Amino acid sequence: MNNLISISLILIFTTLIGNFFKRIGLPIVVGELCVGVALGPGILGWIEPNQFIKTFSEFGVVLLMFLAGLGSDLKGLKKFFKPSITIAFSGTIFPLIMTYFVARAFRFNFSQAAFLGVIFSATSVSITVEILREMNLLASNEGITILGSSVA
Repeated sequence: MNNLISISLILIFTTLIGNFFKRIGLPIVVGELCVGVALGPGILGWIEPNQFIKTFSEFGVVLLMFLAGLGSDLKGLKKFFKPSITIAFSGTIFPLIMTYFVARAFRFNFSQAAFLGVIFSATSVSITVEILREMNLLASNEGITILGSSVA
């Protein structure tokens, strides 16, 4: 019963806050993220991240990526392959190296600095895709390039 209440809270609040964010001109996914922070252990603690919630959320990410795949054009991804790889490489390597050197300046050891670099170089494909899809830009040249770089 506890899982049913948790899912109900998630669905109700993400729908309400998502619509509110859309009305004020912000991406719905940002509102949904705020709801996660608010309902989770960080603020209200109404929802505990148990195994059921984790599995449910992974299912949502898989569904979201499936929908992005349905809206993607393979010819477009091939056309923008080179810029996508360039963006992916620079968008990963630059933050990794910069964070590493900043961490070393704060006297972190090699392992700690490298770990921080990896954390700051990670991207979230699902959030990028959702925002592009919401703005109807997923099929644009820019959207295809960003999607390609996120996947790479």
